[in-house]
Amino acid sequence: MPANSGSVFSETLQEITNTKLEELSKRRSEFETTKADVISRLESETDPLARLGLLSQGVKDCFGMKTTKTGEILSGPSKNPDLELELENLDSFIAQSKYDPCITPQLMVSWEKSLLRRLHMQSSKLEYASLYAQLVTEWLSTEKAAPGAKEDVDMAEGYEDVGDSMKEEARRGWEKVVFEPAGVNEAALKAYLLGLFGLQDKSKPAKAKALEQLRSQLTAFENTFAAPKQFNTATLTRVINGLLASDLLTDEKREVLRDFLGNPTILAEVADVLDMRLAALSTWSWGESVALEQHRKITGVYNILMHEDVLQAIFLHYIGTKWSVFLKNAFRQFRKFDGAWKSSTRFIPPLDQQRRNYFIGSTYMHRHNSVHSARDNIYRKHYFMANLMNHDDQKKSSLEGEVEANYVLQDAMMAQQMMPVQAPMSSRKLKRMMPAAMPAPATRARSMHYLAQNEAYEPSGEIGDTDDETQDRNPMEDKQRLIRLLSTEIAINRELHGEVTAFHSMFENWHSFLPHETILIVMSLLGTSETWIAFFAKFLRAPLKFLDDSPTTQPRTRRRGTPASHVLSEVFGESILFCLDFAVNQATGGHNVHRMLDDFWFWSSDHGVAKTAWDAVSNFVTATRTYVDFKKSGTVRISRDPSVKLDIDEALPVGEIRWGFLKLSTATGQFEIDQAMVDKHIVDLRRQLVDKRRSVISFIQTWNTFAATFFTSNFGKPANCFGRVHVDQILATHQRIQREVFASSESSPSPLLAGEAEPVEPITGVVDYLKHVLHMRFGVSDIPDAYLFFPTELGGLDLRSPFVSILPVRKAVVADPSTLLATFLEAERDDYARKKLAFERGDYHFGHQASWEPEAFDKQSFLTFDEYTRYREDLNYDFKGNLASVFKKLLEVPAAEGGIRTASAGVRAGIEALASSNGGLKDITDNWYGMDPYWRWTAQLYGAEAIARFGGLNIVEPGLLPMGMVSIFRDKRVKWQG
Repeated sequence: MPANSGSVFSETLQEITNTKLEELSKRRSEFETTKADVISRLESETDPLARLGLLSQGVKDCFGMKTTKTGEILSGPSKNPDLELELENLDSFIAQSKYDPCITPQLMVSWEKSLLRRLHMQSSKLEYASLYAQLVTEWLSTEKAAPGAKEDVDMAEGYEDVGDSMKEEARRGWEKVVFEPAGVNEAALKAYLLGLFGLQDKSKPAKAKALEQLRSQLTAFENTFAAPKQFNTATLTRVINGLLASDLLTDEKREVLRDFLGNPTILAEVADVLDMRLAALSTWSWGESVALEQHRKITGVYNILMHEDVLQAIFLHYIGTKWSVFLKNAFRQFRKFDGAWKSSTRFIPPLDQQRRNYFIGSTYMHRHNSVHSARDNIYRKHYFMANLMNHDDQKKSSLEGEVEANYVLQDAMMAQQMMPVQAPMSSRKLKRMMPAAMPAPATRARSMHYLAQNEAYEPSGEIGDTDDETQDRNPMEDKQRLIRLLSTEIAINRELHGEVTAFHSMFENWHSFLPHETILIVMSLLGTSETWIAFFAKFLRAPLKFLDDSPTTQPRTRRRGTPASHVLSEVFGESILFCLDFAVNQATGGHNVHRMLDDFWFWSSDHGVAKTAWDAVSNFVTATRTYVDFKKSGTVRISRDPSVKLDIDEALPVGEIRWGFLKLSTATGQFEIDQAMVDKHIVDLRRQLVDKRRSVISFIQTWNTFAATFFTSNFGKPANCFGRVHVDQILATHQRIQREVFASSESSPSPLLAGEAEPVEPITGVVDYLKHVLHMRFGVSDIPDAYLFFPTELGGLDLRSPFVSILPVRKAVVADPSTLLATFLEAERDDYARKKLAFERGDYHFGHQASWEPEAFDKQSFLTFDEYTRYREDLNYDFKGNLASVFKKLLEVPAAEGGIRTASAGVRAGIEALASSNGGLKDITDNWYGMDPYWRWTAQLYGAEAIARFGGLNIVEPGLLPMGMVSIFRDKRVKWQG
């Protein structure tokens, strides 16, 4: 049983699916036999009226309509109300035609054509329902054969068999490190932390008091675990849903958890067991051993996953969630503690305030709705302790394939993934060791006032001062927002301040190699009790053994790193990195590092501030015995003048700034798609498709995940800060991906066609390929595009088009983002000129409102332009097109203004007809304006074709498809080959 051999639910679903497919086959056979008989009898009849009578009765028989002895349709529930109405009317018209000479033969021929069209459309519906059934059967058979089916990959010429060797090398590197202690200098780490939080200072600074408050809160939090009956049906439902949204469990165990959700008796038993386990926390253990298995991710990385039992997973997820929510709130309270977290608010000297009040009024001293307030709100909302949870129900929401592409691993043939980390080294020494393939950026420059506290701007005005967030977390969206933020800040600060320095870095194998000693010391510093420290130590020091180890192999105790995909692992990581965030904030006098777990970014218009921030990172790394991954680190210094190259301090990391498939151009200050990196992933995409080509359904799922989701998300969302050229790059790259994945010639045949007949016409993309495969395997020709692209609930194969997700926003994106800043500078000068002229004319004067006046000789001298613009980022300038509005506009991801807003009359009728469907429609529905822009575009593009072939947007009648089994294979994750 492919879905899950241990699940009674899945076994029953398999039986239902088999029965449904048998009934579908029988129904199609009966329909086609009856239809053929009707057509045969028509051929021997020439009288138009008699032909109509034969055909009318034949249609009733084909569709299984219940009739009286005289042929009249019996009233009652119907699956074909429109057809029944047409036949009832036709019976009346036939009766009329027996007497009325005005019923012409031409009119009767039109009625005949209409009925024949009904028969042909029903044949098409049953043909494609049968095809879908065959595709499900094909998928089930390949799933059963998957464990030993490797011959297809071997058939593909041109692929070097390196997957197994890389997998083995990754495991050796991982084992070499995690079972050995990190060698943390515990005394030095404690001294570092005491100094960081001011605990050695006798005057007890604000940061020490803030930590004291946090410790008190943590003690109270720990006491909440003593409450009885913490687990119940509601709690378990929430925890299980959180687990299902995570990457922790295998598909089989996810099925088991779904079975739990549907059985209150099982949930009650589980609650009792876990309550007892929580009450005996001090005796908790992993058991004799925990099994390990390597899984390849879409990026080419091999992850080591633990196979704990489902009860253990539920228990640990519950505890992790509680700690995550508590610490998120506690760290926020620490940040808000007066005087602890240094403010990035720029100080305005009293004299400057007085002069502004006197000449332009106190209303121009407001800080809300300024660029700075937007930056601070964005940082707080999206990048402060971003990996911790806001509430117990919060989940990570992301599509399969929404993960960041890994440049270094692909470039280095992925051999570095699990290799032991190296001791920290100076940047000067590192520069001498950098490979020639990764030179320091050619252009270095300067700009950016202080880009340390920015975040994605909210589209609806100023972000409120609340930290409460109810939506699920989307890590990919947060990362993309960060790239948009950096791009926006580069544009603004290069223009206003002449230069910007930015660095990006990440820790090497953060979760795999995090020292246990560091974790426990930091958690103790925060006030964690000995009971919980002991529990955390047992959680970390798991007895591990790989699934493919021999039975005699003894488990080994882990000494470094945290279990992958556990919320508790995120809690430990964020708690340690809170110290990094705080260290950078303190060292730079209020600037913030923008961080997504172990991936961190910093920028400033002051090169010295960037250097100070990196020094704080280096001190943190040394104290915690963690390691920066210099292969994924880099610094740029960008000048307003592209011809000017500014030096970068040797302490800063050397390399390019990259994210996904984007790399930052030091010449233009814009992110551009790295086509060479795309090339490597095109090769991998083709390899994965070759492995999945035995099943059309698996092939489409792999295509959707890799080509439509992984590639698209790593190109970055189109946004105003990137301009229209970025959108055009995405579209052109997707076009190239399809062309090269399916390229084939006599000298270099495509491995995707191995075992298939050669196509008559060249295959240029995924549609051509699928139509060719469906024709050769199943004998179906003239396949409508709607069958490929429509969602499964309408009977389609749900093939996703990356072009449809990009094209609708092309028109809406600002063509050239530099024009926004140029317009702002002009508007700013105009506003200054208006205010100065009004002052000189005496149109308004704020002097009588101010308690301070300038010297007599200075009263008639209006603010200089430099005085007026000095705080353009810090204060709210109220003129149209001000800097805050430009900042907001650059960060925007435009709505799909270029999408399909209104359906044509025919498609609109098809959409409205979906209202009679038996529910379950999620993508193309009867509510046109409630549909996602992607599906509106798809419905309009292919809707007319579907209506012409099938009589509506339902390619297959509702109820004919085995949707239960379809939902299972849609939920299953792609198994990536090495």
